[in-house]
Amino acid sequence: MTHTDGMTGKTRQLIKKIIYLAGITVAVYLGMRFALPIVIPFLLAILIARILCKPVAFLSEKTKLPKGIVSTAAVLLLLAVIFLPMGYLVYKGICELASLITNYPALFGKADTLWCSCCERVAEITGMKTETMVQWGKNCAAYVSSQAETKLIPAMMNGSLASLRGLAAFFGICIVTVVAAVLILCDYDNLVQRWRKSSFYSWGGRIFQNMCHAGGTYLKAQLIILALISGVCIAGLFLTGNSYAILAGVLIGMSDALPFIGTGLVFIPWLIIDLFRGKYFAAVIYGILFILSTFIREFMEPRLMGRGLGVHPLAVIISIYAGLKIYGTAGVILGPLSGFLIWEIYRSICGREEKEIT
Repeated sequence: MTHTDGMTGKTRQLIKKIIYLAGITVAVYLGMRFALPIVIPFLLAILIARILCKPVAFLSEKTKLPKGIVSTAAVLLLLAVIFLPMGYLVYKGICELASLITNYPALFGKADTLWCSCCERVAEITGMKTETMVQWGKNCAAYVSSQAETKLIPAMMNGSLASLRGLAAFFGICIVTVVAAVLILCDYDNLVQRWRKSSFYSWGGRIFQNMCHAGGTYLKAQLIILALISGVCIAGLFLTGNSYAILAGVLIGMSDALPFIGTGLVFIPWLIIDLFRGKYFAAVIYGILFILSTFIREFMEPRLMGRGLGVHPLAVIISIYAGLKIYGTAGVILGPLSGFLIWEIYRSICGREEKEIT
């Protein structure tokens, strides 16, 4: 009887934990989907305030200037340091994309010539008929071209309108973030004291602190790796004479962050094509870029994350994949953050219950 009661108690505990986990997962999903877009300017403002609180306090004391003026200048300077290089890269990327669209017919002709030369080399090696391979390639190219004209170009036009709306929303978020960051910095010490005295701090403060630590570690690692791989790719593509080195390098660097894709999906086909064309220097560069980018991720990721993340790499990959399916492209970041938040809330609730039982 005691054994049965014990099993029943364990079953109830298991069911309760499953219900908790399901409820927390749904709540986090709804929060990420609907609440995050509303509160993200204020979360960014809190992050900026935490970064600048000590420099602002020091400068305000030394210069005897009002804290509002020092805070505004510090926030604007920080944003300028971040966004000016990013703005230049975006501008160059847009210019290269516009050039790519303008030169589409010429590039299509170059691709046709490239295909013919590759077919000739394959025919020399295998003994296959060049005409058959060339015709098959031209049929595929004609299909791709027709699909691009009927689907891709209209999609890009619609995407450009969406981009303009997104740009307007981005500027709105920036303005709200700047104002909120300045207001927080002006009354930072008082706000921190009020937060620590609140009833929510004892429970939510630990979750928030752990989330900041785990999420910050993950984001910092991914941004550093993305910057390094994109920089290496841009430099290597410049060496090959690629006219779209910045745009291609950034896109390849971003693709490396996605699970099951990586830089090999781009560089290995390019390497093979240039080997067939006899462009051995470019092929060697692509091989080196593939090896370097793979080494950077494999070497840097565990060292940047280290034990601070406290999560198995497989769990991170699963969370990224699930995030991509649920949130789209933003899931690369939102997936792991959602996973960390679900685990922290679940662990906190279960930990409190166990303490109450004991």
